Amino acid sequence: MISCVPICLSLFFTADIDECMMGTHNCGSGLVCMNTEGSFSCNSKPICPAGFKQDTQGNCMDIDECTSLTLPCSSGFTCINTAGSYMCNRKIICSRGYHASPDGSRCVDVNECESGLDRCGDGQLCHNMPGSYRCECLTGYQYDSFRRMCVDVNECWRYSGRLCAQTCENTRGSYECSCTSGFRLSADGKNCEDMNECLTSPCSQECANIYGSYQCYCRKGYYLREDGHTCEDIDECSQSIGHLCTYKCVNTPGSYHCACPEYGYTMSPNGQSCRDIDECTTGTHNCSLAEKCYNIRGGYRCLSLSCPPNYRKVTDT
Repeated sequence: MISCVPICLSLFFTADIDECMMGTHNCGSGLVCMNTEGSFSCNSKPICPAGFKQDTQGNCMDIDECTSLTLPCSSGFTCINTAGSYMCNRKIICSRGYHASPDGSRCVDVNECESGLDRCGDGQLCHNMPGSYRCECLTGYQYDSFRRMCVDVNECWRYSGRLCAQTCENTRGSYECSCTSGFRLSADGKNCEDMNECLTSPCSQECANIYGSYQCYCRKGYYLREDGHTCEDIDECSQSIGHLCTYKCVNTPGSYHCACPEYGYTMSPNGQSCRDIDECTTGTHNCSLAEKCYNIRGGYRCLSLSCPPNYRKVTDT
């Protein structure tokens, strides 16, 4: 069985050949090739009237005689192209600040500001006027008649103390307000408001914000170092006048405490002096039943008292 698939595909994908574009037509020089579906036709070229010429597609296009002809108009006249022809108009003479319109029929104003013909200097603004222009000083400048130029106005000097709350700095055509250390510029750009430096934690311990500045201070038991920011512990044991403790002073961060010997003493309620422990009364001794406990400062003694011959024991001691 013979398949028809190639034939069917060729029917669907056959593209028209443009014989006119490819130059495979046989139209003569006096004819114009027009492509048709699957073929082409040769048509007569249109005849263009005077002042027109045919383009490559056979269409009639206007001839610009003003550019294609040499001296189409005599001196003192201006050439103006028209459809299929041209005309010569007498040149008009325009006064300073004006120039002839494209058709040469009238004088129109020259915009010196847009064309860059103005001579306005730095700090000046150009304003066009009929036949001329005017230079005006920008805001923040004033005209100096001696130098014939616009010069910057120093608003800080002219309005001293009225523009800024603290510091005024002149700029070209304007001014800027600034604040001293410890203040920041308000939203209005003129007034100054206090800055809370404590929010940036400049102190090692406590910070107190004050108007235009801040102050560091330390907690009890510390002193502020010469840098004005750092707190250091006070050694009360070595720096105190007199004795803080009866036995031993122990320094601690920000404070101190008193200590007693390891054995035989306990701290008094005042926290400074040591009190002897009576081991005999508290029963913390190790004397035997045959011995008598005798308390001494910081300890005790176990005594065994036996009387010599012809003596008798009167008391335990």
